[in-house]
Amino acid sequence: MNVIDTGHGVLLFNVFRVRPENQRALADAIRTGGDPGALPGLVSMNVLRSEDGTHVINQMYWESRAALDQAVATSPAIAATRKAVSTLIEGTGPLKYEVLPVAPESP
Repeated sequence: MNVIDTGHGVLLFNVFRVRPENQRALADAIRTGGDPGALPGLVSMNVLRSEDGTHVINQMYWESRAALDQAVATSPAIAATRKAVSTLIEGTGPLKYEVLPVAPESP
């Protein structure tokens, strides 16, 4: 089970709009773009496909903003994946979210 610690790290959602005929290729380009374990600071990664075939989400949880920025700036695997993804998508929206606790915190 993926556990996301509140108040730490960066949760990144890359939401890609795609034609249904390109959905599998897009998901495969992200899934096979390199070894996620080789990216320092990447805690977890999930790829999700919408059931209607129109979206793919790449959800990544990084230990820090600095780790994310460093990986984007220097990783050949990320650069190659971004290039492949750009040929398949209709639109995108990288969204960053703060993780909030589900139960109220104790005073």
